[in-house]
Amino acid sequence: MRTWIFAACSVMWMFMIFGLSSMPGSRLGPDDPLLDLIKKAGHFVIFGVLGSLYLYTLKGRRPLPETRITLFLLSLFLAAVYAASDEYHQSFTPGRHASAYDVVIDACGAMTFLAWFYTAKSGKHRRE
Repeated sequence: MRTWIFAACSVMWMFMIFGLSSMPGSRLGPDDPLLDLIKKAGHFVIFGVLGSLYLYTLKGRRPLPETRITLFLLSLFLAAVYAASDEYHQSFTPGRHASAYDVVIDACGAMTFLAWFYTAKSGKHRRE
């Protein structure tokens, strides 16, 4: 049951990302360095959450080998692939363009959140 909840949350999160990428460039405000920094931080956090949702979705799947590194890499891979497909989708939106730099930021966000979950969990086991 838990797996389905995380899977549903992952899909809803992906729809939210799709919706944000569908916004025309004119609705995003002027080109401003501070605003651009906030947007990049948003990319980082949004895809960090997506990578985490993928991780918790995959943890409950029985056919997958439940090694920590396998789940980490698969979650990171899925987040990066969705980031690339999202940038491609964004290239069809008026006033927007695709950016490999954004895909890197998205993947770094996913990797950071996933690493944080693993180090937090490892620290918890060490203290017990």
